[in-house]
Amino acid sequence: MEEENNTEQQVPFKQLIRNFLIEVAVYGVLLVVYFFVALRYLGDPLARLFDSNLLAYAVIGLGLIVVQAVVLESVTSLLFDFLGLHRLTSGTPKH
Repeated sequence: MEEENNTEQQVPFKQLIRNFLIEVAVYGVLLVVYFFVALRYLGDPLARLFDSNLLAYAVIGLGLIVVQAVVLESVTSLLFDFLGLHRLTSGTPKH
């Protein structure tokens, strides 16, 4: 009986692939925007920090990577929830 409920909740494969491609496109656009914003506003300060204090540069660089990942995941999650799209995850869909 529980197996029947599991199959009824599954999202069709084509829909998951479409949603995955949408997610990759969103990530791509956000990464390009982030790259140019970071290059424009953080390029010179990070280059000066690299020359003056390598340890601080490494810590700040790792922090920027983590913040970027969290923000990108949050934005795409909000976008997918807003559009009502299912994500390709191991958990059950929220909808």
